[in-house]
Amino acid sequence: MVFVGASRSALRFGAAGIRARALHAAAAPGAQPLASAPVKWSAQSADLVARLRDQKKYYATVVIKGRPFTVTQNDIVVMDRIRDLELGDSLQLNQVTELGSRDYTIKGQPLVDPSLYRIEATVIEHPDGKLFTVTKKKQRTAHQKVTYHRNRHTMFRISLIDVNKIGA
Repeated sequence: MVFVGASRSALRFGAAGIRARALHAAAAPGAQPLASAPVKWSAQSADLVARLRDQKKYYATVVIKGRPFTVTQNDIVVMDRIRDLELGDSLQLNQVTELGSRDYTIKGQPLVDPSLYRIEATVIEHPDGKLFTVTKKKQRTAHQKVTYHRNRHTMFRISLIDVNKIGA
């Protein structure tokens, strides 16, 4: 993770190195799973995240079904249909590549650590797209076939973007 501040200099978080060592240790026989090992943040990292928490508005670049979306709170995201979701369902978005505000940004390598943030989205609608007309013709014959097609979409409202407090 890289933290970019107002001074335009990149300061490295200590968690990336800790995560790499934890992955190496997890590969050893008899090792505990990675999820049970808490990430220990340096005092400098905790200070930088506290500066980000002091900002009023946040934005995040989230990956949903392989596509990145840059969102803020109360934004509406329109994307391809997700059939498993019902109206009113709430989702936790946990694939974030960038999290920031006007003055500070945390960039993931490739993703930001999920313990730093909480992003929730609510399904508000499953609209149909516009009607496409597809015409198929064969040369030098009177054969012509017309079909119609509509894309299905899912709409999310980003209900919460919050940066969590971390301990040193």
